[in-house]
Amino acid sequence: MAETLVIQLPADGSGDAAWISVDAMGAGTSQPQQGTLEQAAAVAADKQLAVLLPSAVVLRLQSNLPLKGYTKILQALPFALEDQLAQDVDVLHFAIGERNTQGLLPVAVVEEKRLRNYLQQLETARLFPTLVYAESDAILPVPATTVVWINNSEIIIRQPDGTSSVSDIEELETIMSLKFPTPSDTSAANNNVLIYCSAEANNAHQELWESLRNRAQSLDIKLVSNRGIGKLAGAIINKPGINLLQGQFSVKTDLFSWWPFWRNAAILLLAAGIMSVVSDAAALFQLKQKEAQLDTAAERILSDTFPSAAGAADPWGQLQSRLQGSGTISVGEPDFIDALVVLAEALDKSSDIKVDALNFRSGIIDLRLEAPAVKNIDAFRQAINDSGRFSATIQSANPTDNVIKGRVQVKAQGR
Repeated sequence: MAETLVIQLPADGSGDAAWISVDAMGAGTSQPQQGTLEQAAAVAADKQLAVLLPSAVVLRLQSNLPLKGYTKILQALPFALEDQLAQDVDVLHFAIGERNTQGLLPVAVVEEKRLRNYLQQLETARLFPTLVYAESDAILPVPATTVVWINNSEIIIRQPDGTSSVSDIEELETIMSLKFPTPSDTSAANNNVLIYCSAEANNAHQELWESLRNRAQSLDIKLVSNRGIGKLAGAIINKPGINLLQGQFSVKTDLFSWWPFWRNAAILLLAAGIMSVVSDAAALFQLKQKEAQLDTAAERILSDTFPSAAGAADPWGQLQSRLQGSGTISVGEPDFIDALVVLAEALDKSSDIKVDALNFRSGIIDLRLEAPAVKNIDAFRQAINDSGRFSATIQSANPTDNVIKGRVQVKAQGR
């Protein structure tokens, strides 16, 4: 699978974006960077694109709407949540996630015009995301722990149950005081706090941290750099939140838009197909060669054994017909076909030999030959032995009417 480029848009709407490339496991494959969207686009080629919107622009809610079916839920959801929203539902965009273990449906709500403006900014920079999340979705909940994420202008709080809230950075001390009022508060004392912030923010809030240590069961502070884009990217890949690109904002894709992600697999598949075609072509070429070799051998045997059939258009077919008609051979046996080729080659090397008769039984060929001298029959025998596949022995060689009539037996070596 291709890498994913995760881009974090600035919370204040005017600063630089931050981005990093990660693999399918969420591990970084590039260094975190900050800059303009155009600069991010320069490294976006062949990568899936995920964008994190400022948490303040996305409201996270839960609904117990009992309906099933994606379309029905989206149609009914605005009216089910209307009492919890400050704006008219007609100007809002709703997206949903998977129901949790309590059966509650997580919901993300964003102003439709604002989401459209973000997408337009990205498109102007030639960035076309397939995944758009609230930044708070990339801050994973921790059991029995309140997670506090502090950036330049806002505070994101993620509760153990997964619910989240967003506040202005100026309200940090007030929010912490409300969440952990006094050391005597039992519920607060049993809670843990995990804070992610920059080194600068950590130095600026040392007094608040000391105060929190006395009011919470534990306090852990982790420093992040480059706005924490590396940690956020890894989290959103491993545990995706609610993708805002639903409904009217659903990504319209075609086959070619997925090419970058499947290009390597497609190339391997094409290569395998080409290799298969080449292999089949090579096998066909070998079969054609074998067929031509067999026809040549059959023509040589025909011209001696059945002179009237010499020059037939299909010498192998003609030889099969003649021999099967005589009842002397089972021409389909592999040993006979291989032996026939060897015999033809041996006849070409041994001059003045004529085949009077041929008989094949149980893998053994008996030949009756005519030759001007015994040395010709012996040369024929030697040529067969030189093939390395068959051996020939001279059974008899008798002079008759100025020629030598001999009988030669041929069988596969090792039989």
